[in-house]
Amino acid sequence: MGVLLVLLVVALWAQVALLGNWLARARSGPSGATFPCRVRPAGRLGHVLPGGWPRRRWRGTWVHDVLLLERGVLMRRITSLRVRIPEEALRDAWPGEVRGLGRDVVVVLLRLDDGSLVEVAATSEHRTHLVGPFGAAAIPGVPPTPGERPNLGC
Repeated sequence: MGVLLVLLVVALWAQVALLGNWLARARSGPSGATFPCRVRPAGRLGHVLPGGWPRRRWRGTWVHDVLLLERGVLMRRITSLRVRIPEEALRDAWPGEVRGLGRDVVVVLLRLDDGSLVEVAATSEHRTHLVGPFGAAAIPGVPPTPGERPNLGC
């Protein structure tokens, strides 16, 4: 009898926690533009850092040029990446490179405002959500943009 009571209390607590999480997500905005993704730091342009992609998935959404990343069920964690520009066009991930997102995965290399590089991977069906405000990065064959020019105050 005591074990059954403990199980009922735990089940009730879990339902209340999940309901609270669902309500918090509903208040934080529409989830139609979010996409599941994986994020990892990148080395210098064209060089991959040792190690693979992390296990944990994020849910990403763009707010202007900031990529907001959210993960966690009971304890939500939100991270923001201020993106300057994509360094390369979208590329298809190699087979087995990124696990846990599906078969057709695309990767984009982003330069952040602090100068660091990160790679973000998502399924190809979320390609437009992945590139967000940088839609030209989703078009293969578009020539790269010239480097940033100094502001001369004109």
